Amino acid sequence: MKGLKIAGIILVTIISVVIIIGMTIDGIVESGIEESGSNVLKTEVEVEDIDISLLGSSADMDGFTIYNPEGFSEKVAISLKGIEIDLNVQSLLTDQIIVNRIHVKNPEILFEQKGVKVNLRELSANLESSPDDRSEKTIVIKEFILDEGKVLISSEIEKERKADVTIDKIILKDIGESDSEALEDAMKQVFEPIIRNAISEAVKSGLLNQIEEKAKELIGF
Repeated sequence: MKGLKIAGIILVTIISVVIIIGMTIDGIVESGIEESGSNVLKTEVEVEDIDISLLGSSADMDGFTIYNPEGFSEKVAISLKGIEIDLNVQSLLTDQIIVNRIHVKNPEILFEQKGVKVNLRELSANLESSPDDRSEKTIVIKEFILDEGKVLISSEIEKERKADVTIDKIILKDIGESDSEALEDAMKQVFEPIIRNAISEAVKSGLLNQIEEKAKELIGF
C-alpha cells in the first residue's frame, strides 16, 4: 500500500512538472514570436493562444495577427487563424528549432490604400530593412503551406472601393535547411511571398494603376 502511495505521488509530480513545462514553453514561444515579428515588420504583432503538445510533437496557434503600419487605419493587415504546426518539441529547448510543417488555412490580408501609399508595400519595405536585433535561436521550417487566402482591398481613390481577391496556395520548403536562419530571417522568407502574392492579386484588380495615376496628378505630371 505504501509503495502504491509513493508511486502515485511520483506520477502526480511528473504530470505536474510536464504541465508546468508545457505552460512555460507556450509562453516563451508566444513572446518570442511576437518580439521577432514586431522587430522584422516594424509594427505590432500578436500571437493568440499557442498550445504546444509535449507528447504529440505538435502545436496549435489560434491566431497570428500583424497590425497595420503607422499612417494607416487601425485595422489588421494580416490575420492568420487556425495554424497547425508539426514540430520537434525537444528542439524548442536547443539552439535550433526544427519545424516539420506549418499549415495555414483561410488567412485574410488587407490591401489598404491611403493617399499614394499602400500598407502592404510599407510592410514589404520593412521586411527588406535589417531588424534591430536578432534572436539567438535559429530555425528550420521544412514545409510551409498557406491555403485559400483572401485579400481584402480597400481604397479611398474617388469613392471608397472595396473588393476581394484570393490567393489559392503558397508552398515554401526547406527554410533554413542550407544556412542556419535566425527566427527573424525565417519570418522574412515566409511573409515576403505572402505579401508579394497579395499585391500581385491587387494589381490584377487594376487598383495600382489607379493609385499611380493619382500620384501623377498630385505631383503635377
